[in-house]
Amino acid sequence: MTRTRSRLFLLAFLTLFLELVLIRYLAGNVWNLGYFPNLVLIAVFNGIGVGFVFHDRVPPLWSQRLVAVAMVLLLGLVALLTLWRPVVPGFTRWEGDVGGELYFTAVSARTPSDSPALFGALFASVVLIFVCMSQSTAKLFKQLPPLRAYTLDIAGSCAGILSFMAMSWLQLPPAVWFLLIAPIAFFAIESRKARWIALVAVCAAAPLAQRQDRKLTSDPSFTGTFETHWSPYQKVEYVPEQLQINVNGIAHQTMYPLEALRASFYQVPYTNREKAGQKARNVLVIGAGSGNDVATALSNGVDHVDAIEIDPAIAQLGRTYHPARPYDDPRVTLVVDDARAFMTRTQRKYDLIVFALTDSLVKVSSVAQLRLENFLFTRESIARAYSLLSDSGELVFYNYYRRPWLFDKLEQAIHEATGRTPSTIYQRYDFMMRSVSGTSSTLATTPHEPVDVATDDWPFPYLRQRSMPSLYVEVLLGLSGLIGGVLLLLQLRRPHRASAGDGLPARVAFLLMGAAFLLLETKSIVQFSLLFGTTWVNTSLVFLAILTSVLAANWTAQFARGRWALPIVFALLIPASLLALVWPLAHLLQVESVAVRFLAASALTFAPIYFANLAFSITFRDETSPEHLFGWNMVGATLGALLEYMSMAVGYAALALVVAGCYAVVAVLLLSARARARLARD
Repeated sequence: MTRTRSRLFLLAFLTLFLELVLIRYLAGNVWNLGYFPNLVLIAVFNGIGVGFVFHDRVPPLWSQRLVAVAMVLLLGLVALLTLWRPVVPGFTRWEGDVGGELYFTAVSARTPSDSPALFGALFASVVLIFVCMSQSTAKLFKQLPPLRAYTLDIAGSCAGILSFMAMSWLQLPPAVWFLLIAPIAFFAIESRKARWIALVAVCAAAPLAQRQDRKLTSDPSFTGTFETHWSPYQKVEYVPEQLQINVNGIAHQTMYPLEALRASFYQVPYTNREKAGQKARNVLVIGAGSGNDVATALSNGVDHVDAIEIDPAIAQLGRTYHPARPYDDPRVTLVVDDARAFMTRTQRKYDLIVFALTDSLVKVSSVAQLRLENFLFTRESIARAYSLLSDSGELVFYNYYRRPWLFDKLEQAIHEATGRTPSTIYQRYDFMMRSVSGTSSTLATTPHEPVDVATDDWPFPYLRQRSMPSLYVEVLLGLSGLIGGVLLLLQLRRPHRASAGDGLPARVAFLLMGAAFLLLETKSIVQFSLLFGTTWVNTSLVFLAILTSVLAANWTAQFARGRWALPIVFALLIPASLLALVWPLAHLLQVESVAVRFLAASALTFAPIYFANLAFSITFRDETSPEHLFGWNMVGATLGALLEYMSMAVGYAALALVVAGCYAVVAVLLLSARARARLARD
């Protein structure tokens, strides 16, 4: 029994750690996949769900062999990315448009690997890897009491998150990630032959990943020197001869000598202020990157610059290699943090605030549609920045506005936030620099196309209007139909089975609990990103806190017995999940004390998560086929990942209605089933 518990813990560790590894590794090596990490998450959830639901179709003799097969498939996946250069289909050279949402890119050339079939094979391989692993985990689940098995699974997942956080903090490369996976897989498998196959396969993946890092992602034929860094967010490559930084294989930033900066658009705000007799003393640069904006500010004699950059690897490259050495100047305070969080807590007044090229190439999390900069361009964020200006202060925005509506949307957001209309102070083709100050015009222009302004509840600056792209609707309906068909097929094939694990109401209940819980996770990530920043540390800690609440709920469920325990939990859960709709957590931004804000946010955010886990644990503890229900719960999480796209139409607060609706249906299904069971016993 001790061996069973140890193997379950190790497999849970391996599953969560490998999930995080693949999300980062694939985004770093597949062009533009950083915009869609949820695709990897959906593949993982599908694989886990299928493995748990259908584990009894795998003979025990083959179960551990399949874990070794999963490691061989992992080696094949790494080899595929090493030999070919797959990309996300549907992107042009400079942008992608998915249902009206814009994604910016800079792919040097289209490649023969740009094929939906190759990308589909990549997705399918991820699914198969987790099917092969999770079927073995399901068999271990069945050997233990449900709550004990679930607790071990969550404990292993917590260990996996902490390990990957350490890897991210140290900015270790994928080769090291794979080397950690190897011994975990080895000791998680009992079969001697299978464990050695797994060990050899994963160890072989490490040098392949290292070889991959020695070739420039955007151009493997490049023969010059370059550096590769794996920041906590993305794969960062620096090419010294070009002074260029690439992110996930896409051209991202170029460092310029001071002479070039003074002759470029960077100089325009300072020249204009000098003409007006207004010198910039204190400057805030949002998205400081490798230091071009900071170097320009220093060359114009400013007294102080606060430079905010979220990626520590990019900031360090700027500190080390920028020709002007801006980050070595004592007048500069380099802050590696989220800019919105910095603006929330600072009390300094600025003569110039520059919203630099903050376009990120990654999402905040695999469960949310937020990019790293989404909360920077909301109406509330711009209003906060405007409040930080001195009497003669000025906000400056610059970017490539590749669609007219994008230009209109920013202009309308600025007007709603400040009561002023920005003016264009520099333009070259679709590149524009916009400025707004207390002396700007107050007359709003009429947008060329209807647009919806981004807000803290609907933080989508690259989506023209509130809508759920038709592609996502089709995928959601297709997946829902597939899940419904599988449920019906299993019910027709096993109508005589009375086990809760095989009953249709129980399956549907655990399916909906998975979907609702994924949405609760998403809302937690989004809320904490708004309140404390979209940094990888905050996101990881929220995930860890969620898993800790699962452990707390499992412990509480041991004592929550009796006829009324479950009804009471649902009576607390549904109102708690709706609270954020009645009183948005964005109100906590007005609380100056970070400690008070954190405590209040934790209480309001994790209360529904705790009650949701408690409802799950109370139901799960008495099931005779817990592994099947856990599988349906993971399939439901896949559905929840797609339902999260509804936020693009209704905002994040309204997702509370979906969560509450799901749990209301779950309550009806579970409580009516228990009532029927009591009547049958009586």
